[in-house]
Parts: sequence; structure tokens; C-alpha cells
Amino acid sequence: MSRLLIASLLLSSSVFSASAMASAPSTDVSTSTPISTAQYVAPHLLSPVALHVAANDLPEGVPANASVLLHVNVDAYGRAKDIRVLRTFSPEMSFRVAQAIRRARFQPATYNSQKIAAPLNLVVNVQQ
Repeated sequence: MSRLLIASLLLSSSVFSASAMASAPSTDVSTSTPISTAQYVAPHLLSPVALHVAANDLPEGVPANASVLLHVNVDAYGRAKDIRVLRTFSPEMSFRVAQAIRRARFQPATYNSQKIAAPLNLVVNVQQ
């Protein structure tokens, strides 16, 4: 029996921080003080999801390093929405993986300690 393990892959573009600077009035001595530093924490999978597939259900000629790349929007409640397959080795396996991710639970992203919806890319590796 083969196993699919799902691991999250955070892209550097999905992790950012922002800061706002206030400038002093033009008649005052020039000083800049940070008003706040916004903090973003990307969403992540709460626990690994295992999808067991019989070896004879796998397509013929699956490479040893086969994987499925997904783009998922995780809502503020930790549910996967709008799952898109970006790269796959098999359309039927993509469907099974997407269904497993749809049932998975995520820690939602936070921005300044507030839960928000955010995108996440996931890589699903096939282990034989």
C-alpha cells in the first residue's frame, strides 16, 4: 500500500511584515517614530494527512519523487477553500489529494494577532 504525506511549503512571498512610519510636522525637528509593526503569520497544516492508496490504484510508471503541488486559500476558521492543482503526475490522484486537503484542518493565518484568510501552497509527496 502506498502512502501520500502532505507537507506545507511556504513561499517567501507569502511571509511578510509591514511597518508604518509617522513623519514629524515640517516645522518640527525631523524625527521618525514607528507607529506599529504589523506581524503576519502564515497558515499551516495542523497535522499530517495520510491518504492510503493501494499500489495497483497508482498510475503506471509513477516516478519515485512524484508529488502534487496545490494552491489553497485557508479561511479564517482553518478550512481549505478554492483548491487548485498547480502540478500533478496523475489527474485521478489530484482529485483524491484535493478531497483529503478539503477535509484537513489548518491553523489560519494571523495579522496582528487577528485570524485572516490567506493563500498557501502545499506539496504532496508520494511514498511507495
